[in-house]
Amino acid sequence: EIIFDLLNPVSDRSKLGGGLQIKEHPVMGIYVKDLTEIVAEDVTKVETLLENGNKSRAVSSTLMNSTSSRSHSIFTIKIHQKDEDDTSRNVFAKLNLVDLAGSERQKGTGATGQTLKEGANINKSLSALGNVINALVETANGKKVFIPYRNSKLTRVLQESLGGNSLCTMLATLSPAACNYEETMSTLRYANRAKAIKVSATKNEEASQVSRLKAEVEELKKKLAAVDSGGGPGRGGMTAAEKEAEQQKFQKQLKEMELMLNNNWEEKAKLSEEHERQMQRFREERERAAHALEEERQKRLRLLQEKNDLELSLRGLVDLVASASFEEPLAVAGEAHAWLKSHRSFRQDTEALSQQLNLVHVFKHGFDEDLKLWGEGAEAGDATLQIMGLGRSLPKLEKLRKGVEKLVQLEGQCVSDACSLDISVKRATVELDAYRSKVQSEIREEAEAESQRQGTPALEQIAQILTLIQKQLQVKLEELHKLTTLEMGQTIDMVVTFSEGLSEGEVTKAVSALQALISSPIFAMPEGMPQKPLREYSPEEVQDTPETTEAVLRQLIRIEGVIGKAKKSAAELLARPPPKFLLDVAVALKQATGFPAQLEETWPDSREDRLARFQQIADAINGELGIQVDFDGVGVLKGKEVPKTLRVLQLLALSAARQSPPKHGEEKTKVEGWTVTEVPRILDSLDHCIRTAKTVVESQSRNTEEQSLQEKLLAIEASLAEEARFRLAQEEALRAAERHLQETKATLRSISAQCEQKEVQAVQAASTADQELQELERQLEELSDPSKFSEANVMKLLAGQLDALKVELEHDQEEVNQLQDRRKEVTKALNESTSHARLVEAEVQRARQKREADEELIGQAPEEQLQILQARGQELRGRNEDLEQQLAMMSSEVEEHRNANRRLMQENSEWMAKAEDS
Repeated sequence: EIIFDLLNPVSDRSKLGGGLQIKEHPVMGIYVKDLTEIVAEDVTKVETLLENGNKSRAVSSTLMNSTSSRSHSIFTIKIHQKDEDDTSRNVFAKLNLVDLAGSERQKGTGATGQTLKEGANINKSLSALGNVINALVETANGKKVFIPYRNSKLTRVLQESLGGNSLCTMLATLSPAACNYEETMSTLRYANRAKAIKVSATKNEEASQVSRLKAEVEELKKKLAAVDSGGGPGRGGMTAAEKEAEQQKFQKQLKEMELMLNNNWEEKAKLSEEHERQMQRFREERERAAHALEEERQKRLRLLQEKNDLELSLRGLVDLVASASFEEPLAVAGEAHAWLKSHRSFRQDTEALSQQLNLVHVFKHGFDEDLKLWGEGAEAGDATLQIMGLGRSLPKLEKLRKGVEKLVQLEGQCVSDACSLDISVKRATVELDAYRSKVQSEIREEAEAESQRQGTPALEQIAQILTLIQKQLQVKLEELHKLTTLEMGQTIDMVVTFSEGLSEGEVTKAVSALQALISSPIFAMPEGMPQKPLREYSPEEVQDTPETTEAVLRQLIRIEGVIGKAKKSAAELLARPPPKFLLDVAVALKQATGFPAQLEETWPDSREDRLARFQQIADAINGELGIQVDFDGVGVLKGKEVPKTLRVLQLLALSAARQSPPKHGEEKTKVEGWTVTEVPRILDSLDHCIRTAKTVVESQSRNTEEQSLQEKLLAIEASLAEEARFRLAQEEALRAAERHLQETKATLRSISAQCEQKEVQAVQAASTADQELQELERQLEELSDPSKFSEANVMKLLAGQLDALKVELEHDQEEVNQLQDRRKEVTKALNESTSHARLVEAEVQRARQKREADEELIGQAPEEQLQILQARGQELRGRNEDLEQQLAMMSSEVEEHRNANRRLMQENSEWMAKAEDS
């Protein structure tokens, strides 16, 4: 319980803490400290103060009372009667006008939150007052009982009115309604107990009160003097600080008592005038602050309108609601922060939608490129290229389909967030308009208008911001619609153009279905339903499947906005529609087309009201279509009769379509952009066209390839025969070359043997020459003896031997030269034979490989032939590397043979030198 001063109200009561305090004085009795007291000279002033105080009371709306008191109110009137002839006959009195808040039951008021907490505190204080009344009644009956005045601030303030020098009267407010029977009986019993209280009233004489106050002042002066002198009972051991504190306490009490004693009527009048002047200044300052606040709010509102940003508008609404104060809690005050969180979620979903849209565009570009490859093959008459383009486009189309499905999911989530936010804002706007009307109706006089001056402009600005937010939400929805529109015209044109060269019936049929789908997409219905505007449908043409129901509803409304925060898709929700879904669809159709016009948009709580709402929808359909709808509201509530519910939904959409004007989109003959909800049907039709075209192209290619393969087979057989003849000739040449090589090798071995023999003979000749030299030396020694031979004989003998030796040397030199020439010729012939044999062998190997390759390629598909040729090219590159390595090895061997020949020639030269020396 908190005590507030209603004649001096504060803007924020939460800053007042525990409120005003209750004090008790032995002479003045029980009073509220610092409570405003204003002198009133006439009845008009009293009534004005009473009205101003009532305006500051806390009130709220409940199910039982639109202006329910949320507090107890006490209006105290102090009356002073003077006798100008004899002042001792002056008397005074105090009148407490008490307005008790009624007791509440939560089930009757429907209170929640702060209102429920206030009701609990009201009941608690009323219970404490009832206990005091019961105790007073028992005391009046002669019993001695404790009276619990201090259990509540209410009973403490009213202590003198209930059990003091007073008279007490209670007025009970009753309700004649039968539903309030319990409250009526409880109030009557409460008043009946209060009636049994016995009070005794005596006059309050001013002289008696003054004498009592003077006696109290004298007593306080004595206590203060005793403290100054250090005397008094129990004060001998007081410290200086304690004495000072005691002295200040008595001085404060003495000042208060003197103030009460000297506070006559004139002083009170002066204080009242000063208080009124202060209140007037306060009101003027408050008006100036309110005017400045109003200008600041208008400036912020203009800035929000210029920026035209939804998030800034929501933040501005949150700040405005936080800075304004209203008598009743508004829904917009509690939902503004939730709207801001919803917008953040919407912004994140929009960013994810934009990223997914970019990914879908990448998939679509890849799909278009593969279609162009198909077109290039069609222009060139290359069936292989066409099949390759068609085959590559199908996986890309599947990726595009999955990307579009996720895009549809994200778009539904974004639309759901935006629509939920829009519905919540509209609901708050309706409530705010009702509150504004109520406030305007309560403003009757200038004083009342002045009391509402702070709230009314804030309400207007909140209404303007809510209107701005609704417009921005509509802009967001339009931007979302443009963002989720895909350009498919070029892709469709390519498929139609490239399919023109295929005259097969299946291809023509698929292309015709695609052209029918894109010629007027707003009429596109699932297979089995007439392809015409919805308003031209008859009731017999509607069906009862989830697919057809979704297609029919999408002609008029965005079904994602109806689904809301549900985690189910439209197909899953239509598989078993919840009861509220029927009303949500009807409300969405009403907002889009105006039908059904008399439908109430709120969802009732009671079962009977829900059935009545369903019957209202069925009656509207009956009136528009002129039929009797087979509809069971009880089955809808139980989740049964799903086909009938779906049929009612389609009939409802048909009725709304007949009420709405034709859409501009129905006049289109060809469109370039489709929403993401329409693209899956386009992709299905494209998939059917491409698969049909691929089947036809493959069939034509197989027929053409069979004829071409027969011709190629004959040509290959002829080529193989020619290659076989050529191979036989090459093998014969190879055998001849091998025989020649063997002969050359045999000749070479013979020559090598002769060379070895000649070398042996040369060694023997050298040995013989050494023997002959020794013989000549011996003969020379003999000849040196003049006693045996004459000089002429010696010279003649030597000359003969020298000639014979020269002839033998010349003969040996000629044989050596002949052997060297023969060796060179044989070596050259051997090299030529080896090279020819290698060439013949390589040619035969190539012919054999070519024949094997041709045999392997026969009967293979073009793709497999390409793979075989690539593998063969890789194998040839590997063989080329091996041949290069072999060539390097052969080069090194030739170099070694050359070095060996050089060594042989050098040895031969050495032998010749030795022979010449010899």
